[in-house]
Amino acid sequence: MLLHQHLNEFSDNFETVHLNQDSLELSVIDERMLSGTKLKTASFYNNNINVFPDAICNHKNLQVLNISCNKLKIIPESICKLSSLKMLDLGHNEIDNLPNGIGDLESLQYLYISDNNISLIPENFHKLRNIIYLNLTDNLFEKIPDVVFKINSLVELRLYNNKITHIDEKISHLSNLSELYLMNNHIRLLPDEISHMKSLTVIDVSNNSISEIPLYFGNLTSLRELNFRFNKLNELPDSFGSLSELTTLDLRANNLSTLPDSFIDLYNLKRLDLRWNRFSEVPYAVSILMERGCLVHM
Repeated sequence: MLLHQHLNEFSDNFETVHLNQDSLELSVIDERMLSGTKLKTASFYNNNINVFPDAICNHKNLQVLNISCNKLKIIPESICKLSSLKMLDLGHNEIDNLPNGIGDLESLQYLYISDNNISLIPENFHKLRNIIYLNLTDNLFEKIPDVVFKINSLVELRLYNNKITHIDEKISHLSNLSELYLMNNHIRLLPDEISHMKSLTVIDVSNNSISEIPLYFGNLTSLRELNFRFNKLNELPDSFGSLSELTTLDLRANNLSTLPDSFIDLYNLKRLDLRWNRFSEVPYAVSILMERGCLVHM
């Protein structure tokens, strides 16, 4: 369909614009598409857009902007004027840097920046005091940016498929964090301070190089899902039995040959995967779990 035919679809009263690949494959967004509209939601995902549409930044009522799966390299500072924005998806582009003023998006709650070329986060990022979901997956981070630890509102953090080797002890400052996804990195050690994060319900650190678990890991009594598959664990701490809410535990492909007797206390465990370890026999605690109906793979 010709571009000028699409321009006729817009009016002063439109609050939503969807120009995704299934409707029109774009490389540049004509500003006439955005003039005069009272936008609250704009979606341009899965096109070939290589220049960010500055005109979108004039819509102060905009709450949702999805411009993922395009060919953007630069996000202009003007985006920081969108003071009502609650959800921003910049994923699957070619972005190297975020605008320095991104912290001015103080209404932002959901931020997707996955699958870009980002290795640093601007310092004023900590001003995003309402953000609850942050996705930095598939980038070039070698550590969790320090500024992230200042965002106490975070509930879910995704940083898998990066180059992270170390988790700073300051991660414990994220006292409201419920879900942490760090799989497919190069992490060797979990800090003891992670045991203080009582709000955690999901941890996935699969496909790393972790060789030991903090002694007081069992303090994470809200934990429901835990994934340590494809690491280098030789043993588990006795405190594991205190993970009373745990329902799913994946320990596949480690170096385990024994389990602590405290595993018997995992009364809510429904799924346990122990394949590709070094067990010569079924541990006693596992046999008890199986009797209770836990699905065990060995």
